Amino acid sequence: MRPETVGLIVNPMAGLGPQRNLDLARQVIEALKPDRVLTGPGPLGGMAVPAAEIMPTTLSGPAATQFLAREVAYAGMAAIVVVGGDGTMADVAFALIEGGCRCPTLGIGAGSTNVGSLISCQAADITHLAGCQFSPTSIDGLLAGCNETLLALAFNDVVIGTTVVGTLDGELVDLDALEWLAGKSVIGQPRPLRAGEARVVKRSPGKTVEVASGSKVGTVIVGFSHGRHFYGKAITGGVCLTAVVGLPAGCLVYEQPLVRVTLTANELLEAEPVRSTYVSLTEADAIQVSGLKAPAVLCADGNPLKQLEPDDQVEIQVRLNLVEVLRPI
Repeated sequence: MRPETVGLIVNPMAGLGPQRNLDLARQVIEALKPDRVLTGPGPLGGMAVPAAEIMPTTLSGPAATQFLAREVAYAGMAAIVVVGGDGTMADVAFALIEGGCRCPTLGIGAGSTNVGSLISCQAADITHLAGCQFSPTSIDGLLAGCNETLLALAFNDVVIGTTVVGTLDGELVDLDALEWLAGKSVIGQPRPLRAGEARVVKRSPGKTVEVASGSKVGTVIVGFSHGRHFYGKAITGGVCLTAVVGLPAGCLVYEQPLVRVTLTANELLEAEPVRSTYVSLTEADAIQVSGLKAPAVLCADGNPLKQLEPDDQVEIQVRLNLVEVLRPI
C-alpha cells in the first residue's frame, strides 16, 4: 500500500533540531506524494509543507504531538508520518490508544537514539521511500503506569533511573531526569537508586516473585527480548533464556545505572562486582515497583514521566500487537 492521505507530525526539538527536522518532513512528503496532507502550524509541520491543511493549536511538546495525532486519526487519514525520536513515536501511539484509533504510523528517526520498533526509516534513508510500497506491521508495546493511572506507552523500554540519554549542543549526553521534568536540559551524573525501602516484584496469576529490594535496586529496566539478537550470547543471561523460549519481554534490576552515555573503565572497575536479577514477562504478568524517592524518575522510551515518591506504586506490563507501523517493502 501507499497512503494517499497522511497526517504529518514534526517534533521540532528532537535530536537533529528544528530546521533539520522540518527538512526531513519536507523530503518524506515529497517522496510519498500524498494527495492530502494534514499537519500542525509552523514548526509542527506547516513550515515544511506550505500547501498542507493546518490544524490550529497553541500547544507544544508532547501535548501538541498527542493532540495532532488524535486529530489526524479522527480526520480519517490513511497514515501518520512522525518526524522525531523514540519518545515522539511513543507519544503518538499513546494518543491513538487513548482515542481508540488504529491509524498506522510511518516513523522517521530524527531523535537522539532512534532504536525503538516504531521507527520505520532512519533520517539518512528517506530517499529510499520514493516509489516504495508499505506493509502494516503489528508492534508489541509496554504500558507504564503509576498509582493505577496509565502514563505512557513504550516500544523500546521503561526505565526507572536518574538520567536519560539526550542531545545537548549537538552532543549525545546523560541528562538529569529531574531537571528534564522541570523543562531544563542539564547534564546529569548517572547514579544507582539504592533506596532502603525499594521493592521490585513480578505479579502473575496466583504467584508473586520478588525480583530485588533495598540496596540491590540500582536501575530497573523493562524491555523486549527480541530473540534474534540474543541467541548464542550467554553473557546476556536471563535475557537469552527469555529469547530462547519465545517469551516477549523481561525485567532487569541492576545494581548500577545502565542507561548512560559516559562510563570510564575506572568507574566500572571500582563498581565491581556488579550483580543483576532478571525475570521474564508475558501478557499475564506485571512488574510492580515501590519504595523509591527522588532522584528516581519513571521514564518511557527516554521520556521522563514522573518523579517517584515512596508511596508511589509503578506498574509495567507488556501488550502484544498494540499498534501498527508501516514498513517499506
